[in-house]
Amino acid sequence: MTVLVAGAMIVRDGRILLGRRAAHRRICPNTWDLIGGHQEPGETVERTLARELREEIDIQPLVFRKIAVLDFTPEAGRPLHYHLFRVDAFEGEPRLANAEHAALAWFTAREALALPDLASVRYRPMLEAMAAPEAGR
Repeated sequence: MTVLVAGAMIVRDGRILLGRRAAHRRICPNTWDLIGGHQEPGETVERTLARELREEIDIQPLVFRKIAVLDFTPEAGRPLHYHLFRVDAFEGEPRLANAEHAALAWFTAREALALPDLASVRYRPMLEAMAAPEAGR
């Protein structure tokens, strides 16, 4: 059975919100990651996205679009597809709403690319695409 995950590249004022995964997390502890989580039975990935953002950082996505589906099967050891959404507008102010993350911080794409403890190298193409316009500033 394929596991589906929805994650958000939340963008505001040209910066991306990342969460520092808590030390007790089994997968990628103490790394900077996108906010998201596993799909529950009967959910669409869009509903999963909305639920996870509400549960983890207490926001509601208003304007978002799917930008990638990443195959994490080799790392997970089972079929796992990560549906990545870019969120350009949301209701609420991001805050830690549960114990999954230890911190939240906004980064430019270049700053995120420079993090030595980014949760996955698979985020790099999306971050590089976002960083390209920064070079012209």
